[in-house]
Amino acid sequence: PTRNRRHMARIRDTLTRRYGSRMWDIVLRVSGGLALLGILLTRAVPDIGGLVSFVVVTIWVNGPFAPFLPATYEPILMLFGRLYPPLLIAALGIAGTLFIEFINYHMYRKIVHHGSARRMRETKIVQRVVRLFERAPFFTVWLCSWSLLPYWAIRVVAPLAGYPIAKYLTATFLGRFPRLWFFAALGQFLDISVGVLGAITAGAILVGVFVFAPRRRREAADAAAG
Repeated sequence: PTRNRRHMARIRDTLTRRYGSRMWDIVLRVSGGLALLGILLTRAVPDIGGLVSFVVVTIWVNGPFAPFLPATYEPILMLFGRLYPPLLIAALGIAGTLFIEFINYHMYRKIVHHGSARRMRETKIVQRVVRLFERAPFFTVWLCSWSLLPYWAIRVVAPLAGYPIAKYLTATFLGRFPRLWFFAALGQFLDISVGVLGAITAGAILVGVFVFAPRRRREAADAAAG
């Protein structure tokens, strides 16, 4: 009985402990919950497991690592577009995207409005960017969400300008959904094997890891030195 109580206490501690920041904790818990759901559903409907894994990948690729994973999500969309109906992939992709963008918005809003970021907010270039954004905020979010323009910049500017999150997510939906469907459908028309698409995706992720890891080590070293 004592050993069982210890095991239960460890499990309870593992489930209730916060891992990293609040945003990371939410992402990890949702991803873990979806993975567990996928395992359970796969026993009844094998195809569900792949779709759940796609949603989990969508959340991670569009999360905090997004600036370090350029051109990673497109081959993933084409890969799953070869395996499932493109419209279904687009629908699940936009659901995962809107979820993580909701978290991204609040995370960046907390960062940019923190006291330590005051000097950055007051620089002329930042104020000029915010003024340009405020001229047509909905159009800007929509344009960056489907075009080659950097969407990561919008993740910072929108909360910095105090743009309402409902409009932010609506513009993201209107721009992202057609883009997701396009790349998922493109996977069915391009004569590229699933193996090649998987290799391209893995290569893009590895590039992002090699770029991100040294930066994290430098930040940790600077924090320790400070």
